[in-house]
Amino acid sequence: MLYFCGSNDIKQRTMAIPIPHRPSGFTLGAANAEVTLDVFFDIQCPHSKQYWPTLLEILRRYEKHSLNATAHLITISNHHQAWTMSLALMAVAQGDAQRFFDFATYLFARQDQYMNDVFRHKTLEDQRQLAADFALDHCGMPREKLLELLDDHDVYIAARTPIRYAATRAVWATPTVFINNADDLPVNFKSPVEQWTALLDPLFEE
Repeated sequence: MLYFCGSNDIKQRTMAIPIPHRPSGFTLGAANAEVTLDVFFDIQCPHSKQYWPTLLEILRRYEKHSLNATAHLITISNHHQAWTMSLALMAVAQGDAQRFFDFATYLFARQDQYMNDVFRHKTLEDQRQLAADFALDHCGMPREKLLELLDDHDVYIAARTPIRYAATRAVWATPTVFINNADDLPVNFKSPVEQWTALLDPLFEE
């Protein structure tokens, strides 16, 4: 909420978020699921990297249940390479959830190559070239194509949308997980998958 002060009055204005081209996030699992996980993560966040295999295991264990998980990719301000890698993720995924999850898994496995200490004396162009190397190695996307997509307006909008959506949910740290829109959870990124399943199993009981 912003307040504008005039000479004789105070005007109140609500800042609206523009309608995005598509909803935030990439969803795997059952359509119209009874149990939903909204996961906000940063591709350069070590805690997000630690939680990612747990999320994948949850999806595997509940493959035949009415559960889905939506991954919302955001960037934390001090993760300087996260934005470039987020653009690369959107460019490779092209709206496909499985491609998104697969490339996110690939990038997490190589997170040490784009951490801040590694890039202390490198440039934005170095980030772009590394992202192009990753895309080529992961799925054979030509380097020139990935570099072109990093500057694509639609890719930019796709990467910006979950960041703005996160603001509406008061998300400021990663990973943040909501289960059926509840975020006061007795588990966190360090919790083993068994603690997550102990929390989720009762939600499927009649």
